[in-house]
Amino acid sequence: MKTQYSIGFIIIMVFLGTWNLGLAYKIENVVNPGMLSGQVTFNGKVLAPRTFTVQKNPEICGETRSLTKVSVKNGNLQGAVIALEGITKGKPFEEKHYRADHPGQGEFFYQTGKKLDLEVRTKHCNFGPFTGVIARDESIQFTNQDSIKHTLHTYVLRGKKATILKTVHNRGIPALGSIDETFTKRTLKKPGVVAITCDRHDFMENWLYVADSPYFAISDERGQFNIDGIPPGTYNMIAWHPVLGTQEQEVTITPQKTVRLNLEFVKK
Repeated sequence: MKTQYSIGFIIIMVFLGTWNLGLAYKIENVVNPGMLSGQVTFNGKVLAPRTFTVQKNPEICGETRSLTKVSVKNGNLQGAVIALEGITKGKPFEEKHYRADHPGQGEFFYQTGKKLDLEVRTKHCNFGPFTGVIARDESIQFTNQDSIKHTLHTYVLRGKKATILKTVHNRGIPALGSIDETFTKRTLKKPGVVAITCDRHDFMENWLYVADSPYFAISDERGQFNIDGIPPGTYNMIAWHPVLGTQEQEVTITPQKTVRLNLEFVKK
């Protein structure tokens, strides 16, 4: 069961039309699984965080806020999404927690089981980390832990280069203790990336990669990632960052072996 809050929430159900029809993910035992692990580094000039003067609700959000879009420490890149495409059956989704750095305390919470089941726990005017993952044909639950309203705005960027931008959703997330719309539906075709922002607080910005299965990871502050329980086979691996772009390469997973990759993102 998810943690329950006595506060307002809003759910977005993302329908993907006929995209990938018939390829719903199934849980089954993986015989002699393999593993993928590695390091993600950054080469180039690191973008400075963007600083904002808070115009609305500074008593809750603070008078100034910053947004770090490229997080690099000792040359290692945090927040890159690594995903294997085309795996239609295997291990269950795992419970995962990704929390934003101070002063924002928002969290992406993923429940274990048959679905990714993402809950975005908004706290201190922050949705969560800059990058995350959303699964196909699933809902996102937004839980507002702040005593002020946030106006959620979502976009879908189509294609791996995210060249087409479409507004999908615009709803108020009620303040602590109040309830507004609890369920909305939008039909989307072939989305690749979902962006979430707040119209009231322009420093609130997050990006979600649309994944097929539990076989994904997000690089940590040391740039490291690990994906285990992988069915042996050859897959297309995606390494994605909303600012630095997308990399792809073919990866062959062999039984009870670990494939290690060193990935580098370059920004001139």
